Amino acid sequence: QQNAYTEGICIPNTLNETLHIFSTEDAIKCLSSKAQNRDIKLLFAGDSYMKQLTIGLADILLSKHIRDDEQMRNAVVRQEFLSTANHEMEKRRSEEENSTFPYVEYVGPMCYGKEPLNKTCREIINKLDGGNSSDYVWIIGSGVHIYRRQNQVVSATVQELNNFLETTDQIIFVSPPFYYPSKEFTDQLVRDQAEVYRGLLPNVAPENIAHPFLDVYELTRACTWKNCSYDR
Repeated sequence: QQNAYTEGICIPNTLNETLHIFSTEDAIKCLSSKAQNRDIKLLFAGDSYMKQLTIGLADILLSKHIRDDEQMRNAVVRQEFLSTANHEMEKRRSEEENSTFPYVEYVGPMCYGKEPLNKTCREIINKLDGGNSSDYVWIIGSGVHIYRRQNQVVSATVQELNNFLETTDQIIFVSPPFYYPSKEFTDQLVRDQAEVYRGLLPNVAPENIAHPFLDVYELTRACTWKNCSYDR
């Protein structure tokens, strides 16, 4: 992790003392039921960026690269990586006696954004915990597919996301990433996704206890690698 930050992202001196790089041991302890004093379950849901986030966390928790550092260049390969990550983490939990390995799983293609979040994403939340259990920690991110479904209208995209956030308590919302212009990501899409991000800020920032917010837009915008925000 330290190499990834120092090679790809400019870290201001003001963050040197506050940015903590978690070791595998640190991460397992932090997310364990014992440390949290509850039977915590960390559930990821949303688009391909959330799948990437789940795979990245699995790398840290398992202290190894999923599938030997292969590149994820399309949706099929990404799903294979994700299935491997979920399997390896479940295997680790089940094989260890009195295991302290945390419960982490991607469960939410229904929150991908291709269907209204207040319908399909709400269904998976209610199915698993009714949206009321403090044992479940939901980390949900969606944006670009909502934008495409909403005929590339920024205001409609922001409204759908804000409506979902206002009626769904205690989820950690992950912002859309920063998109670099490319053959896949047009200049208009890049500009519009920036507007989606800014349109959400009044609802999620500054700190809002009801809507904890993980800002990956600014993080990926500060990254100097060519593939910082790409799903491949």
